[in-house]
Amino acid sequence: MNRPALRPLVVLALAVLLVACAAPPPPPPPKPAAVPRPDRIVLLPQANGSASALVVRSSSGAVEAVLSQPYATASVSGADVETSMGNAGEVGSRYKTLFKATPAARRSYLVYFDTEGVRLTAESAQRLNDILREVSELPAPEVLVVGHTDTVGISAINDQLSMQRANIVCARLIEKGVNAERIEAVGRDRRELLVPTRDGVAEARNRRVEINVR
Repeated sequence: MNRPALRPLVVLALAVLLVACAAPPPPPPPKPAAVPRPDRIVLLPQANGSASALVVRSSSGAVEAVLSQPYATASVSGADVETSMGNAGEVGSRYKTLFKATPAARRSYLVYFDTEGVRLTAESAQRLNDILREVSELPAPEVLVVGHTDTVGISAINDQLSMQRANIVCARLIEKGVNAERIEAVGRDRRELLVPTRDGVAEARNRRVEINVR
């Protein structure tokens, strides 16, 4: 006879259960603060073999270090600067992807011509063979060939002569297998003298072709 009196308690228990089920989950624990990675600086050797140096400072400027040897390394983290010595193999391995993405260093060559003509000097004829071999072995060279003259003669003729000299070198490059679409030839007459002279001077170093490769 007492069962009907239990219904409110059952309803109340169900309501409490529903409220408990609807409660939000506890928040996740906070993530640990990310530790900033140190900046790393490596002094690479100069392409021409000359000495170089680099001063590295901390963010505050209070601590500094001098890198003066090839492959010397500095790690900068906040107010600290730590230095160490590496080597070519270690640096090349660590930064292999970066080195692959770096554009090839520009190369420049000079060959010289006899007076008022398109014939290479004997020494430059031999030198050109070596240059052609080097350039043709590059994977995808871009070549700018620039012809020049000395100050003998009139500009109209020298313009043509400088262009003829450039074209001779271009033809040799193409014969060696360099893609013609990657070669550009220009003639500069006497406008960019390597050795400044007065008019009418047959300066051998001005009768040249520059081969710029990248």
